[in-house]
Amino acid sequence: MFSYTPAILAIAGVYIIITVIMRIKIRSKKFKNKFIYGDFSSNKRATTLVIFLSGFSGGMGTPLFKNASAIFLKGGFSVIEFNFCNGYNDKHYKSDAIKTEDMSFSVYVVELKNIVDSFGKKYSKIVFVGHSFGAVVSILFLSEYRKYAKKTELVLWDPTLLPWKKEWMEMDFVFDTDKKLYYSKNENEVMNRLFYKECISIKDTTETLQLLNKKVCIIAAENGARKDAKKYFSKIHKRKSSAFSVVKGAGHLFVGKRIQKELFEKTISFLEAEISQK
Repeated sequence: MFSYTPAILAIAGVYIIITVIMRIKIRSKKFKNKFIYGDFSSNKRATTLVIFLSGFSGGMGTPLFKNASAIFLKGGFSVIEFNFCNGYNDKHYKSDAIKTEDMSFSVYVVELKNIVDSFGKKYSKIVFVGHSFGAVVSILFLSEYRKYAKKTELVLWDPTLLPWKKEWMEMDFVFDTDKKLYYSKNENEVMNRLFYKECISIKDTTETLQLLNKKVCIIAAENGARKDAKKYFSKIHKRKSSAFSVVKGAGHLFVGKRIQKELFEKTISFLEAEISQK
């Protein structure tokens, strides 16, 4: 189900590039009468689709992804940003969206495949830009569906590393015995028992990334998950053309014009080099 906004015309050399921004509503593969919401910005000349992922709710509407979408669209890519589910206390709450407390890794992976299959078929290349927890979801998807790996480029922005230590989770979450759910103490996150268990028992995601045997671009925030990002790169540094860099002064959300400019330029530079070689 789609809704269109008017086309935007931009002059690029002697060409007119038409972009169309579409609000998307995709039926869930896992839950009856539930939907995934997002924005699909289509560059009519694009051969590559960039899918932004931040895990948990998905990140639609965050300043980082809104700014990234605009830059990547101008750079000749089509882009998607979306919410996997309703974020806890989310201003983008939809009554028929998947609930945060229903999420698990199998849900993330199946619904990401849902997105890719709905929009990726016309593109010769797909790019996953996984920020934070979205890095984990991207890695798990490619591990589960290997047939997509050759067509997919992988970029990790300040990636989360799993499993999380049990003692950390016990410090951060409280179990509600009536609702049978785990709530973070700052009330920004909620998990069911399965997902909670998965996060502390999953196979080391750096090892899963290594087994993908892919070239990867990893960009860390100096004041974010830099140590986790380095651990990921330590597993793949022998892969020719894999890239690692740190954006100085950046926090986990990459706030700031200078910081985002550097982040986007490094990402696009990696992608253009990789895509030109194919």
